[in-house]
Amino acid sequence: MIRRGRKRVAFISLMMALLMQWACITSPVTLTSSSTPVHDKKINMNYGPVQGSHRVWSVFGLWMVGRPDIDLAIQDALKQKGGDALINVSCYQKTSWFFFVSMHKVVVEGEAVSFDKGAPDKDKGRQSIKAKKVNVTEEKNVDKKK
Repeated sequence: MIRRGRKRVAFISLMMALLMQWACITSPVTLTSSSTPVHDKKINMNYGPVQGSHRVWSVFGLWMVGRPDIDLAIQDALKQKGGDALINVSCYQKTSWFFFVSMHKVVVEGEAVSFDKGAPDKDKGRQSIKAKKVNVTEEKNVDKKK
């Protein structure tokens, strides 16, 4: 019976040692509030919240296979519901270790939106002003001919 108790203690100690080797760190990444400038664009549709990520692995924290890419994480988020860009974006990097292997992951969260495919409002206003000038000059020419 004493041997059975010692085996349990040894097993529990081994499991605790293994769990203590696993660790995780999360840190924020600076990113603008939208993935694309939306200054002159009109939002046509809001598809709601989405989340995308990109991960890479490293050995001993030294030899990393690639780098975590924010652009790929944004593309991953947009694939979920479609859309042209993300607004209200937040981004963070998560690093997890287990013994000699670590995983580095970039996570992007935001709202997927699509834009109106027409010309921006400022250009539409300019076109209408030009069209008005042309119409006024044509009217003057017609009046002179009469």
